[in-house]
Amino acid sequence: MRIAQVISSNLPIKPTGERGWGATELIMDEYTKNLRILGHQVDLLYLNDILPGIYDIVHIHVANLCLEAHKRGIEYVYSTHDHHSFHYGKNSFNYKEQLEAIKNSIFSLAPAEYVVDYFDDTDKLFYLSHGVDTEYYTPTKAFYDTKHQPNILHYLLMCANNGVAGDYGADRKGFRYGIESAKALNLPITIIGADANTKFFEIHKDLLDYQLLTVIDNNPTEEEKLQLFKNHTIFLHPSNLEFGHPNLTLLEAASCCLPMVATYKGSKNIDGMYKIDEISTENVINGIKYIINDYPRIVDNMAKPRSSYSWLNVCKQLEKKYLAIKQFHNFDSDTIRDKYSNVYNNI
Repeated sequence: MRIAQVISSNLPIKPTGERGWGATELIMDEYTKNLRILGHQVDLLYLNDILPGIYDIVHIHVANLCLEAHKRGIEYVYSTHDHHSFHYGKNSFNYKEQLEAIKNSIFSLAPAEYVVDYFDDTDKLFYLSHGVDTEYYTPTKAFYDTKHQPNILHYLLMCANNGVAGDYGADRKGFRYGIESAKALNLPITIIGADANTKFFEIHKDLLDYQLLTVIDNNPTEEEKLQLFKNHTIFLHPSNLEFGHPNLTLLEAASCCLPMVATYKGSKNIDGMYKIDEISTENVINGIKYIINDYPRIVDNMAKPRSSYSWLNVCKQLEKKYLAIKQFHNFDSDTIRDKYSNVYNNI
């Protein structure tokens, strides 16, 4: 197939190890790389460079470009990555723009099952999980240490850009719960992310009083981030709003065999994860204690399934969805889901 992935911003689309903090750009790079491995021609192009009828698939990743493509008569597949539509609600501009982009698509994809349920005004939205580069995110030092010394020292890690919708003080990623839990257990904790976190801690200065807290908020490179994953033993992710279940950092932790304490609403099984249904410091503490008490077994069980999280496996599912388009031409928004699923399942 001839596939166009539509560039949606000025952030560079770089290979693993050279990326910055653009999640959508990371996903586009992985789709491009792995679909090429599967034998397809994939081009990264701006929408202005795409003419109708040249590509079998035009895949767009932001809603406003979907609306423009529709005006130009370009049929497209859409992946939504926008958590603001959920944050602001169904009466918001964000939700209405996302809904229009989905309805005008051949079909659309979301990386969280609850998002598919949330957009119940359309039948064109399907679930496709995020993936991870399992050859880059490999097991941590602690994974090997536990083979020889089960009672290792523990170091907590959080990796996120906090805030939501311009509110830098909003604790969407649960930094307070993580720091309070670390303090209660007298454990060191590192928080890494972009410079938006600087503004969060300017508002929540009290959190910086914990002496075993390290904050790295200078947009560390992916190589620097990988080393921090490898040098810590437990990953914390008590987030109250994620548009991916699992999101990218949870899959990175899983691929590193780094046990997790996290909020998670997906049906996909993630080995090594202690799930917390209600976010509280007490529940995060309980999760950390549970992992510490059974650390060697938990880490060991994470090794076998890690390859299943790979982007190549995700792109094999994406390939099937693309191929179904070739056999299915009725894209009515009210009836597509069951009909399209039947075609997809028979490929």
